[in-house]
Amino acid sequence: MDLKLLRSFLVLAEELHFGRAATRLHLTQPPLSKQIVQLEDTLGVRLFERNRRGVRRTAAGDALVIEARRLIAQAEQAASVVRQVARGDFARVRIAFNASVLFMDVEHLVRVLRTRMPSLDCTWEEMGSAEQFEALRQDRIDVGFAQPPQSLQGLSTFAFARIPMVVALPADHRLASRRAVPLRLLEDEDFVLAPREVGPGFFDLVIGACVSAGFSPRIRHHARHLLTTLSLVATSGAVSLVPRTLARASLPGVALRPISGARVESSYSIVWNPGNRLQVLPEVLEVFGASADARRPARAAARRVPVSPAARA
Repeated sequence: MDLKLLRSFLVLAEELHFGRAATRLHLTQPPLSKQIVQLEDTLGVRLFERNRRGVRRTAAGDALVIEARRLIAQAEQAASVVRQVARGDFARVRIAFNASVLFMDVEHLVRVLRTRMPSLDCTWEEMGSAEQFEALRQDRIDVGFAQPPQSLQGLSTFAFARIPMVVALPADHRLASRRAVPLRLLEDEDFVLAPREVGPGFFDLVIGACVSAGFSPRIRHHARHLLTTLSLVATSGAVSLVPRTLARASLPGVALRPISGARVESSYSIVWNPGNRLQVLPEVLEVFGASADARRPARAAARRVPVSPAARA
């Protein structure tokens, strides 16, 4: 549908007078009448009733007013986006995050990104770590916040936080009264843990910590998210290991206790595909504290993203 005809239609629909509408459009009346007839012929309906007393819209004309305004607004928005992209001052970046990242005070990273790149359009989507890795390889996202395993073929990573792990216990558990809990005391407990296919790095960390303490954990319950893990700890009587920052969730029925005798930390990383051709990706990674050269694979960078004291807790 010709946008020029729609614009002429809208002016006439507002003025309901060919002379005034033609003046607004910098036309004479005959060309305007011809445009309206052309639009009516295209649609196969009458948009206006014309008589000696003036012009009035038909029911079809009333309906077209709404649709014409919507179409013109969409066309103008599309044109604006295209011009911004051509100038290099507009881009869209797709970011995925592990739910536990929300408890690590990453809000300041988002604020910095908005300040440095105000025209950047960010979309955020929650995904498990393994799902993020697959989405990055398939170009469904541009950046991920995840817990990568030690080997992550084809993707680049940058560690932005290392969070101490704690023992999650039911509030009435026999060990909940302790100030700290040795992992060896959990040998006979049922565990809640996400399957390895959901978060391979986190799964390996928990299993490795328990094996180092002299036992293999008896995994009784499975949860895809850490908040679900805490809920199952509160309701099932099982235990788990979770990042200490989940204390911010303040979930009733759960006691979080430090691990004594061993330091177990969960590493969270920014992950991206070095083959991603998004032009603004190097700048986004630079804002996040990663390497500015997003095209070059790098297992890890030398410096960290600054994180707040609460995130280090």
